[in-house]
Amino acid sequence: MSSCIAAEESQANARPAWRAVYALALGVFGLIVAEFLPASLLTPMAASLGVSEGMAGQAVTATALVALVTGLLITTATRNIDRRWVLMFFSVLQIISSMMVAFAGSLEFLLLGRLLLGIAIGGFWSMSTATTMRLVPAAMVPKALAIIFSAVSIATVVAAPLGSYFGALIGWRNVFLICALPSVVALLWQLWVLPSMRPESVGSFATLFKVLRRPGMIGG
Repeated sequence: MSSCIAAEESQANARPAWRAVYALALGVFGLIVAEFLPASLLTPMAASLGVSEGMAGQAVTATALVALVTGLLITTATRNIDRRWVLMFFSVLQIISSMMVAFAGSLEFLLLGRLLLGIAIGGFWSMSTATTMRLVPAAMVPKALAIIFSAVSIATVVAAPLGSYFGALIGWRNVFLICALPSVVALLWQLWVLPSMRPESVGSFATLFKVLRRPGMIGG
């Protein structure tokens, strides 16, 4: 029985799922844009919320810290869940996060939305590369990963200048509303093209903590 399942998966991987790869790339693009948007919008955000720019800047710091922790834990925490649904869940989180930030009436509510974004970034990013490698034959993995990393590079370059430009035209809240659009498209695209993928065997939390306790792991 297991050999039949393995054979079926091998046949499935023989045909590269490029549409699924591009759907993941769009999801990554939306997440990275959302992460870096506040860098160019701190002044209007701070003025609108009645806080200092330094306090508003915590929106970036909080996102990065939560993404770090989530990236370490999410694979183990979701080891029994279909990867397709996990990835789409993170796309939903990004949409919710952008909406929360856009309608935030206080710094606390804005930070809560950014914490959700951190979970989405850490989870989606930590799984997207491994998932991409399962969507194409081994010989095409470098090309598929290049597509994913290109989305990261493009998003990193365009997020701040576009945020600043459109922030001056339509206001920072509308910028975050628009920021949700790539993830909406990515979510619908993933629902359409992303195949069901059973989790591969992963270690337990105990194994993760053993690795983290090794000399040099935390401090570098």
